[in-house]
Amino acid sequence: MKVSIAIERSIEVPAPITQVQTLFKDLEGTIGRFPKLRKLSKLADNTYLWEMGTIGSSIANIAHEVSYAARYSVDSSGNQLSWQPVPKTGNACIEGAFKLAEHGDKTQLTFRVRGDLYDVPVPLMYRLLAPAFIQGKFTHLVDIFLERTSEALLQAPASKRKTK
Repeated sequence: MKVSIAIERSIEVPAPITQVQTLFKDLEGTIGRFPKLRKLSKLADNTYLWEMGTIGSSIANIAHEVSYAARYSVDSSGNQLSWQPVPKTGNACIEGAFKLAEHGDKTQLTFRVRGDLYDVPVPLMYRLLAPAFIQGKFTHLVDIFLERTSEALLQAPASKRKTK
């Protein structure tokens, strides 16, 4: 079954935008904070293959290991990291953007993702409920990712001070 997802979530971080922009310089470190990411493989410059652990529910017998590749690009002046899917790689086609907006001495991080998951095994009796269920699972993963990213940004200055 094909399942479409569309998620947009935001979080405000009590850090200046110049500090938050460091996310764009360390793509692997930033991507690596995403929960359920089992393996990240570099295919080319700014192009990565994601292989995720199982997402779903054993009770509902809905379980899918998402795999897809994306090409990332950074627009420093627009404070945005975006990605486009690499065709015919994996079992999903995912695109999105990670945008920063300055709010005084704070920064708003907005994460937007949309795409299609292919060949999701869903029992017939759950076919109507599966898209909303899977969307909810991915929304939860995005929320965890934003929290981890916020925590990493807030810990970065303290760890730099300790090493001096």
